[in-house]
Amino acid sequence: MNNTSLDALFSGLTKNEPTEKQETPPQPEPPVIKKSVEQGTAREKQKEKERAKSEERFCTIVSSELLKKIRIIAKREGLPIKDIVSAAFEKAIDLYEQKHGEVFENQKKSAKELF
Repeated sequence: MNNTSLDALFSGLTKNEPTEKQETPPQPEPPVIKKSVEQGTAREKQKEKERAKSEERFCTIVSSELLKKIRIIAKREGLPIKDIVSAAFEKAIDLYEQKHGEVFENQKKSAKELF
């Protein structure tokens, strides 16, 4: 390959203009998914339902064995897990209030005084 051929090769690689016009088929544009303000996200819809029901979603960590038993109880009783957990929370709060008095918002105590 001589210098003229190399120059042509390099200039073809470095120029912005194509050396030969090649027809490329038009690429279909990917579908654009637009969220309207009215639609909102699934999470926002869920939050709205929770507010209407006076319920709130939260996340926690429990032992696998405890969760397994909660699932078994829910299945035996034909109830959703959330109902079993809510009943357990209510019972725990009732027992707590019997021991410590009614729970009010904005009470500040040391965690060591709880039990």
